[in-house]
Amino acid sequence: MKQTRQVQKSSSRLGARFRRGSPRQRLSPLIVVVAALCLLPLQAVTTAATANAAVKQTQVALTFDDGNADQMTVLPILAAHHMVGTFYIITGSVGAPNYLTQANIATIAAAGNEIGGHTVSHPDLTSVPAAEATRQICNGRATLASWGYQVTDFAYPYADLNASVEAIVKSCGFNSGRGLGDIASAHGCTGCAVAESVPPKDAYDLQAVDELDNTWTLAQMEAVVTAAEAKGGMVPFTIHHLCDGTGCDPLSITPTLFDQFLTWLGTQSSKGVSVKTVHQILGGTVKPIVTAPASTNTVLPNPSLETSTTGDGFPDCYMPAGYGNNTATWAETTDAHTGKVAEQLTVTGYTDGDAKLLPTFDLGSCTPAITAGNVYTASVWYKSTGISQFALYTRTVGGYWSYWTSGPWLAPAATWTQAVFTLPAAPAGAVGVSFGIAMIANGTLETDDYAIAAGTSPAVPATTKVNVIAGSKLAAIAPAVTSAAANKTASGKASAWGKHARPLVPASSPGHVIAPPALDD
Repeated sequence: MKQTRQVQKSSSRLGARFRRGSPRQRLSPLIVVVAALCLLPLQAVTTAATANAAVKQTQVALTFDDGNADQMTVLPILAAHHMVGTFYIITGSVGAPNYLTQANIATIAAAGNEIGGHTVSHPDLTSVPAAEATRQICNGRATLASWGYQVTDFAYPYADLNASVEAIVKSCGFNSGRGLGDIASAHGCTGCAVAESVPPKDAYDLQAVDELDNTWTLAQMEAVVTAAEAKGGMVPFTIHHLCDGTGCDPLSITPTLFDQFLTWLGTQSSKGVSVKTVHQILGGTVKPIVTAPASTNTVLPNPSLETSTTGDGFPDCYMPAGYGNNTATWAETTDAHTGKVAEQLTVTGYTDGDAKLLPTFDLGSCTPAITAGNVYTASVWYKSTGISQFALYTRTVGGYWSYWTSGPWLAPAATWTQAVFTLPAAPAGAVGVSFGIAMIANGTLETDDYAIAAGTSPAVPATTKVNVIAGSKLAAIAPAVTSAAANKTASGKASAWGKHARPLVPASSPGHVIAPPALDD
């Protein structure tokens, strides 16, 4: 625009010279013609600049959530179209099966893509204490920084946020926080804005298109961008998996569809469309790293399972887990050992694997801290019509949860009975523990009153009966398999996770690293 104003100003001066000049000062017709011809390119520049100014700038952000291993598929496609994206990483899942490795992330960053934060273990940040949310957000960013990345942008797990969580994201040094489903699309918000403004009204509640899944078509993806072109602004798309063929996660699009979309985006540059990382669009300085202190909690919150406020149908600080070929259903029961309620699990169609209730894998608000080398004793009150056993998991300081060990088989019990298991010495690197009783056969299992204590004495009176099958062997542990069926209760309420479906946390074979559920957002 500055050059255009200069050209117009020069043209005005030349015209004034013609008007004021005396006959002797007037230019010859030939000179006038030449001068007029010389002005044509300048007028063309002015016209083109005016036209370009009228084109609204639409900036598309291709964002990838969770750090799933199949996201490596996008790299050659992005490179072929000379485009980049933002990858939001769950640091506690890095290196776990089906997740990116540190080497993968380095390759992604080296290709010009942005690495963003997505917490340590992907909790619903609105349902955990502020201290836990701070550990999740700040320490996830700190870990990425320790790996060499300048991390400025964040995505909320499950797109769940509130004013308190926004404030924590800001205090941890992020410049933005991305939500989901606030931009109009065929799969999302009807009547919503067609794009996020730049700069956004609230950078910590960044509006975005609803997550892409296997029901999206190319035309629907194109329509989102086309609608934004008339107004301009920022349009973030979110992708979890790239998969083609059978057995793909529902939150998948095919590499072919992704390639077709990028091809089409390339044709829209004349309409002001560009593809950039979130940081390239929003900018901002890289703020100092903030590290939250580790949890010192040594007890199990909500041990009697009485409190349930998150809306997921399970007791606060507890989650369903399992693996293998079986169907698990869950329900709250008033047949409690103490208090008013207990948790009931029913397993049918059992072939292998297990199902169980565990203290939620987190950074310490729900799971007690332990010290490597120390001995602990876990206990749970239970009733069961089938065979069960203890299953235990440990967490490292970096947020990795992995299978630890299993206890001996527990016999069926018609009345409330306390199962007690003195654990082996905590393994090297372990700083947290989660445990529960796993159902390893068809039948019904009720559990209540979980406890853990340091040493070989149980956390409840030692006179309580321990019901163990004599000479039992450890149950076989199979590779992790997610069981979607176990997300439902007999009453149909436990799937009420809100806007986005959440998978069951898989168990794992010994030494197999696992992470909390992270199929979406």
